[in-house]
Amino acid sequence: MTYGGHYGKKAKGAINRFYEHADTRHLTALQEAASELYLAESQKAKDKLWAKVDLALGHLSQGDLRVDSKKALAVVESKSVEKLAALIAEISAKR
Repeated sequence: MTYGGHYGKKAKGAINRFYEHADTRHLTALQEAASELYLAESQKAKDKLWAKVDLALGHLSQGDLRVDSKKALAVVESKSVEKLAALIAEISAKR
């Protein structure tokens, strides 16, 4: 029996949809992180959110949306919420 052969038809469908919509999940996480960054007050919270942004952008650079990794890295290094918002708008326009 091959790997995953023990899943039923509905479970396989759910698993497939989970991976089909990975870009949507990562884009949503990126949008939420940008909103939270705008409202964050402590530097510790901001650092944690920028790490989350970096992770989401890394996933998006490998997905169907193909975010330019150089541009994503520049945004993360600048730690500018305005640049992040512009990048998110650009990514959303691709959809």
